[in-house]
Amino acid sequence: MKSFFPKLQQYSYDLLKILTFVVAVIIVVSVSPRERIFKYEFSIGKPWKHKDLYAPFNFSILKTEKQLAQERQQALKNLKPYFQYDEKATKAGRALLIKSFGENWHFISRHMNPEISRQDSITYLDALLAVYDQVERGIIRLDPVLEGKDKTFQIRLIKNNKVKDYNLSQLYTVKEADDYAINYLRQLKSPDSLMLFKLINNSLVQNVIYDKKKNELVRKELLSKISPTLGLVQKGELIISQGELVTPEKYQQLISLKREYEQEVGNSKSWKYVYAGRLILISLLFFVEMMFLYSFMPSIYNDLRKLHLLVGTQVALLMVAFYIFSHFPNWSYIIPYAILPIIGAAFLDRRGALVVYLITLMLLGFYAPNSFEFFYTQFTAGFVAVFSVGQLSKRWYLVRNSILVFVTYMLVYISMLLVQEASLSSISSRFVLMLAGSSLLTLLAFPLIFVYEKLFGLVTQLTMLELSNTNNPLLRELAEKAPGTFQHSMQVANLASEVLYVIGGDALLARTGSLYHDIGKMKHPLFFVENQPEGYNPHDELSYEESARIIVGHVLTGIEMARKARLPEQIIDFIRTHHGTRRVEYFYRLERRQNPGMEVNETEFRYHGPVPFSRETAVVMMADSVEAASRSLVSPTEQKINDLVELIVNSMMESQQFNNAPITLKEITQAKKVLKKKLLNIHHVRIAYPD
Repeated sequence: MKSFFPKLQQYSYDLLKILTFVVAVIIVVSVSPRERIFKYEFSIGKPWKHKDLYAPFNFSILKTEKQLAQERQQALKNLKPYFQYDEKATKAGRALLIKSFGENWHFISRHMNPEISRQDSITYLDALLAVYDQVERGIIRLDPVLEGKDKTFQIRLIKNNKVKDYNLSQLYTVKEADDYAINYLRQLKSPDSLMLFKLINNSLVQNVIYDKKKNELVRKELLSKISPTLGLVQKGELIISQGELVTPEKYQQLISLKREYEQEVGNSKSWKYVYAGRLILISLLFFVEMMFLYSFMPSIYNDLRKLHLLVGTQVALLMVAFYIFSHFPNWSYIIPYAILPIIGAAFLDRRGALVVYLITLMLLGFYAPNSFEFFYTQFTAGFVAVFSVGQLSKRWYLVRNSILVFVTYMLVYISMLLVQEASLSSISSRFVLMLAGSSLLTLLAFPLIFVYEKLFGLVTQLTMLELSNTNNPLLRELAEKAPGTFQHSMQVANLASEVLYVIGGDALLARTGSLYHDIGKMKHPLFFVENQPEGYNPHDELSYEESARIIVGHVLTGIEMARKARLPEQIIDFIRTHHGTRRVEYFYRLERRQNPGMEVNETEFRYHGPVPFSRETAVVMMADSVEAASRSLVSPTEQKINDLVELIVNSMMESQQFNNAPITLKEITQAKKVLKKKLLNIHHVRIAYPD
């Protein structure tokens, strides 16, 4: 037991990687559709490649979406909309009319026209009520359902719990009711006709109102009566023979069998077998993915951040896709599947991203509608996406990628139609819009990349391009406070990127890291020779140990400044490692010369490290040292530069500065050649030609 926990701790990092895939398998198995997988592949216009197929059980033949749409349209075509008669509002309007008439007529008879008799008032009130009762038999409230309908259009009016059909000509609109009232009241030839019209106009109500709830119920009832099937296939009946062409009719029978087969739950024992088979299939594919990354992509497999980013995005895409497959199968192509290889290529490696994408499509292919067409379409689009987006060094690449993915989708769709139907007459505008939507949604990669950078602490080419801009505030500050250091950093950036172009590596990362590797010198710029004015050296006022402490301290100061500026850790690594664990030789030797025979505390003159642990940081260490040393050469020649580079790089190798970096002796030799050539160009030294 005592040895178990130390071993567990020793292999904890490897166990976390395995656990990542185990969790992925559990999630994918739990969210994958529960239907059984139909074992036959088929497409319209292609021969049936399997043996003769007989119906294993009775099943109904499903109607096509086109047939169902036509039947729904026909059923709703003759649907008369239901309107509700508002009896309560009608009575309230009548009561308001009587009340308003009484108040107004009392005022007129007492103050304006005392000669009006009681009989006149009764006559006028009867006239008003006659108009009201006539028009209030039905004043319809206009609704979008009536747009474009003529007066012969019929509605169904619910009044006193009875339903009766009415033509629109039998009902009034508000304007028609007003016109009727005006014409009727004019016949009275009363001097108070205007007052009477205002009274009735204020009392009229729209009492025929569209009944949305009732119409929805009737609509659902009508649609529910439409049968989704059009026939029955008996158990044992031949469905299709081997080699027979899959016609649209045969295709519909096969689709119906497939749906019935996949949705049949079966007994508990068979369900356990289905579940076990799905678990094995999914586990096997994730195992293949893990072994591929372990064997061919160790840079991804050995970095938990990259592994979690890749597998996490893969699982998220599978979860979304499985949900759509189960609940909205007709929208399967709206999902931007190509976003997975785009993100993988932006952060990691194109080869790794493509293999993971391929495995994802294989997992999706078990459940996707028309799995072969689905796999071929998404496989092609994904490859185009990866190669078109490149290293994502420009935002425009994402837009270009979206356009190319859509073009690829359309080419595959059109070619499939030609192969299956030998015609483009059945091209679906809805499906084309879905493909366009999926292509457009690949642009979501841009905000996702930003989120992933913050979440996983990784950087993309876009971020490094932004950081390498010399107008960046931190670099502007370096140029102002330590102009010599800034020029040195620029030269180191050029040297390092040239070397990595030759030996292979991330030249942009090395260039960006080089620009920031000496920002710590801004705190004490005059203590570094490249920033000192002629004739003044502040080290003359300090002991050698104090001078070494300031020189060594620029690394820690640079790390603090970089973190304060929120630079990515990948850039900070260049600040940490550009001196490795070497000594400040100049002041160390002076200290020993000043104190002969005494033991010198070497740690005070040694950088804290760590040593370079990547090809890029190793190259920057070489470029930094040889560029700085070359400035001290008096009358530099080809031989002097050659000797200087050999001396410095060999001393780094002797002090084991490259032991943790994945760089070979061959690559170091190539790096030295590039450094010599570039230094000759910088110092304008002509190569001596042989006689």
